[in-house]
Amino acid sequence: MNIGNKLYLKDIEVIADDSHLKLRVLKIWNFIKNNQVLAIEMIVMDEEGTKYQSRVFNQNFSKFRDLLKEGESYIILKPNMAAVKNGFSVTGHKQTLTLDWKSIVKKCDDFSDPVNGFVFADFNCIIEQKCPRDSFFDVIGQIVSFRPLETRNPNPSRHYIKMTISKLQSVHLNVTIFGSQAHQMSQYLKSNTTVTCVVIVMQFVKLNVWDGIGQAQSHFDVTKMFINSDIVEINEFKKELKADNNGGMSEKSITTLPSYSSSYIDDFKGEFPLKTVCEITEPLKEMKFLLVGTIVNIRQNLPWYYDACYKCGRRINNVPQTNLSYTAPGKMEDSVVVKCKNATCNGSNFHTVLKYIIPINVQDHTGTIRFTFFDREAKRLLEISVFELKKIHETAGDSLELFPNQMNVLKNRKFAFLVDITSYNVTNDNNIYTIVKLTEDVSIVSELESKLELMSVQSVSLNEVPLESDEVVQNVQKDVISQTDESFTPSTADKSTATSPMKISGDLKRNLHDVYDVDGGGDLSSTKSKRLSMGDGIPLLVPKVEK
Repeated sequence: MNIGNKLYLKDIEVIADDSHLKLRVLKIWNFIKNNQVLAIEMIVMDEEGTKYQSRVFNQNFSKFRDLLKEGESYIILKPNMAAVKNGFSVTGHKQTLTLDWKSIVKKCDDFSDPVNGFVFADFNCIIEQKCPRDSFFDVIGQIVSFRPLETRNPNPSRHYIKMTISKLQSVHLNVTIFGSQAHQMSQYLKSNTTVTCVVIVMQFVKLNVWDGIGQAQSHFDVTKMFINSDIVEINEFKKELKADNNGGMSEKSITTLPSYSSSYIDDFKGEFPLKTVCEITEPLKEMKFLLVGTIVNIRQNLPWYYDACYKCGRRINNVPQTNLSYTAPGKMEDSVVVKCKNATCNGSNFHTVLKYIIPINVQDHTGTIRFTFFDREAKRLLEISVFELKKIHETAGDSLELFPNQMNVLKNRKFAFLVDITSYNVTNDNNIYTIVKLTEDVSIVSELESKLELMSVQSVSLNEVPLESDEVVQNVQKDVISQTDESFTPSTADKSTATSPMKISGDLKRNLHDVYDVDGGGDLSSTKSKRLSMGDGIPLLVPKVEK
């Protein structure tokens, strides 16, 4: 069979039927949706080291499924091209190479170097977010510390292990590994406790920004992992380590850090008071408190992201609205440069980064209140960075004033919240509080709910009066309230705030329409509003303010 001239991936757009590509399959995985395999996805590389994303759709599985293997090389004739889905490319190209009914694939045994095609990113470029956000890169380093495998999420693909790796220059990089590879790494570390030098290669990882610092993060089935493998790159790295340590490998054991989840949920078991919505409606004093409630709505009359200074994280208003991407601070033409007024930045010009700001309504058995949570917690729950979500949103042609559908996963989920009432809330009488942390951990939520039930029982028992006769009832009423016509003077027993549990329990006998206003779903103000809307057209009962 005549295969014509050999072309390279850089010339893919002009490939003709009388020419061919010689490619190695670096990575292969299935694209699954609704428990159905819709496509075979691949990352392929030519002999020049150029990588391309490739795909076989399910209607052509019978022709290619048993032929294509990871690590094998092939001659490809008559490939097709397709646009990148959702505007996101594993290799940074705008198109993918597809194999269809007319494509011809033949195995070849004479593929020359490179073997794996690693392109290692500099740690400082990752930390400073200079590497591209919309494509993948590779890292190599020695493991210096790790946290135990986190398996609290019921979805195994969201299990993760966090570790720190170092380069020869002692630059440290944080890495998060998800899913089956996290379990693989955890098992290796458990089974090789005496190994003092573990070098890993993570191929096709993504940039993740946490607290303004760039990190590397695995991505579903795309990422490849090599742990102390007998490959050229790891062997060369170990030789350089040995030379750097005057002939001996590092004898320092890998540090095992406390479980991230354990340290994270410590605050939910600490000294912070447990409150209900009715107890914290008014910002009377600065405090942090715990609350158990369900997210019933996302308030869509407010923005869902904001621009912040890359260096200090401070919110920056009036950033020019352009079509620029926020890849700060690597490529000057790709990011917005602003002057930060924060004292720590000294009025210098810095690139901006995008951060989440998500306004929600939270409800418990005593009422509904407005909270706001920000970038760290939002990324943890939505499992996508604001940069990526904004890009998907724009690619779909949706207005940025509309909330992305991806945020609907937050609704109707119960959490334990650690909430902060700040001096700003108290000074401005603003009862929209900031969420510091939140957890969906069933054991934490159940424990706090049990405490709430116990507090309710104790409150009732402390105020019970044995009603043996009408005379007793009358005496109790006289002791509590001295009444003249329609005015009354509260006694010591009644001098609680208007939102206290005692006051609410005393008002239960009133008709609901005497106690509540029915809200038809009006808009919410940016400060303290008397009405709340769930945004679904369902009227809310809002307590009237006692005068």
